[in-house]
Amino acid sequence: MLISKNHHQKRVLFLTILILMVLGMLFQKPSPGYADPVNYALEFDGWSNYVATKKEVIIFGDSSWQSKKSISVWVKPLEPSPVCTGPDPGSCQLIVGDRPRFWGIYRGILNGEDRIWVWNFDNSPTSGFDVIPIIYENNQWIHITLVHHNNRLDAYRFGFLAGSRESGNSVGFDGGPADQTVLHIGGGFTPPDRKYLFKGLIDEVRVYNRALSGEEIRANIYNELSSPFESALKAYYKMSDGSGLTLSDDSGNGNHGTFVHIAGQDPPGTYPLWVTSDLFGSGPTPTLPPTFTVTATFTSTPSPTATPTRLPPGFTPQPSITPTRTLDPNTNNFLFLPMVRK
Repeated sequence: MLISKNHHQKRVLFLTILILMVLGMLFQKPSPGYADPVNYALEFDGWSNYVATKKEVIIFGDSSWQSKKSISVWVKPLEPSPVCTGPDPGSCQLIVGDRPRFWGIYRGILNGEDRIWVWNFDNSPTSGFDVIPIIYENNQWIHITLVHHNNRLDAYRFGFLAGSRESGNSVGFDGGPADQTVLHIGGGFTPPDRKYLFKGLIDEVRVYNRALSGEEIRANIYNELSSPFESALKAYYKMSDGSGLTLSDDSGNGNHGTFVHIAGQDPPGTYPLWVTSDLFGSGPTPTLPPTFTVTATFTSTPSPTATPTRLPPGFTPQPSITPTRTLDPNTNNFLFLPMVRK
């Protein structure tokens, strides 16, 4: 009888210990060795820093970029919104674009409107600056894609067409100085007054030498790309480094970027900062409402007294245009922040 009682007590003790061990395994924090990988973004201060990559003729392999390209980016603009320093979108904050600012995705208050501006300068007599405005909110992530092909400029917001304009070849200096016609991220060149520098976070910059469709953009908008990559992907900056002063080109094409900051000024500024990205997280992929639409129409009003202020030598100034905007009211109350695993 005593043996049976001791056996029963040992069995209860064993089962109790086993249950506690199982519960401990279920509720313990994962060890660092098995933690999810950290996702990074780059934060730009709008004052002193940017990333310079390579000349576009090197990235694309030839001058085809002037007529055909797609560039997509996740961007989180931080307040306050800046007032653009000139009459065209090239005087706003550069998110992604080229130096000396002949096309790109910019942000700022232009002609009283706070927008992200997708634009191209083709130096044509009828338009010059071809501009598409995108509604955005400060301190919120938004996905923007610029598509330029067949003499047309398209802008996509979250993979849906937000506007389209006729637009010819981008102006460029492929044979010019080494610092001209270079792809920049987070800012343009930096004169003493520090124009064109972006304030906010940037993640997942993708550069293609072909036109992407809306379906293609939406198919990969919430996922990192993985190798093998298509040959049209000429540069891919998924912000994978997490430290250092180089932005790696994850496409394998070697078009790495270099961190730049303004030195010798007060305050001197810093390099772009590696930060943990809050863009992607746990949860299902969100589904866009079926009623989501964005439309935009423009009229070009030549002004005989206005001329572009930053044309290079050899280019004839053309009358500037004043874009006017007619937007679907549905877009004014639509905003979402995707939260899916990167």
